[in-house]
Amino acid sequence: MEISFIIPVYNGEACVGKCIGEIRKWNKDERIEIIVVDDGSDDDTWNILNRAAKNDPRIKIIHIENSGQGIARNCGLQAASGKYVCFADADDWVDVKAVYRLYKKAKETEADVTMGGYYRVEKTGTKQVHVPGSGYIRRKGRPDEVKRYHCVKTESAFGYVWNKLYRREFLTDNHLAMDDIRKVNMEDFLFNLKVWSRGPVFYCMDCPVYYYVTEHPSTTRKPDSDVHTKSAAMIRELILYLEENGVLEENLDMVIPLTARTFCWSLIKNIPYEGKSLAVLRRRACTFSEEEKISETVKNCRASMYLRELPSLPQRLFYTLCLRAVRRGKVEWICMLFYLFYPVMKRYAASVLK
Repeated sequence: MEISFIIPVYNGEACVGKCIGEIRKWNKDERIEIIVVDDGSDDDTWNILNRAAKNDPRIKIIHIENSGQGIARNCGLQAASGKYVCFADADDWVDVKAVYRLYKKAKETEADVTMGGYYRVEKTGTKQVHVPGSGYIRRKGRPDEVKRYHCVKTESAFGYVWNKLYRREFLTDNHLAMDDIRKVNMEDFLFNLKVWSRGPVFYCMDCPVYYYVTEHPSTTRKPDSDVHTKSAAMIRELILYLEENGVLEENLDMVIPLTARTFCWSLIKNIPYEGKSLAVLRRRACTFSEEEKISETVKNCRASMYLRELPSLPQRLFYTLCLRAVRRGKVEWICMLFYLFYPVMKRYAASVLK
């Protein structure tokens, strides 16, 4: 078995058929399996899956109580037998021809993780999201490899799991699994950071492999009143994991920018839904500044240095301001900035909500 496609689904009667159908177009000699984990659906998803499985022996169905997509993905991973794992969400779809190219490159380069680009499917049309060229991603190595690393390390393309092929044995040997999305935000980004900390051979290929549909409701495209607590919990979990494995210091160049990015995201995510409230912004910001592990980490004397390699100057400047506010426990003026520039923040949030 070469590739295990893993699809978590909850109440996906309107879309899961297309997602599975696109993967069923695989016509290469290499064997695949399609593992669909029904995460406690209460619509017609189960019947749709059973009908599909009767028509294609490559489809395996697992039913669990509703536990969130992180736990559902873990169930699929435990059942997988492929040399490589490819995740997909039920409301999107995979380009199997492009995944085959990714697979061939993974074998050629002996990569543990192979990443491609993707398409954003929006109401206004389909837009390709590129990754920074093709080649290895390394913290230390040739200039182009290091540049690629700094360009991608805090970007969404790095954080998503569905635009990658993972060598399954690498994941299992390092006991890597998803966290519970009910407790942390951005569990896919957290997973990829844990993967990175284990020193994988990581190859990047500027080839779109996935269609990401932005219109369907998902956990990242809905209001979440606990976004700040779950985001802070994600950063805390990452820091603890890296500490336990003795690799926090060498990964601060990822942790620090991600902390700033997540801090900003926690403040703006609900802007399109909640309206203008300085009190809410303060409460969310304080969740970060008062979290002991986050405060301790961003007070590192070299923290600001880890923002210098970010590719965007406005990003570097704004993240530096946010980082200083969290470090000093003085988030009021950052909240005021968000409050005063609310119209700009609202447009930004509406354009980037995933």
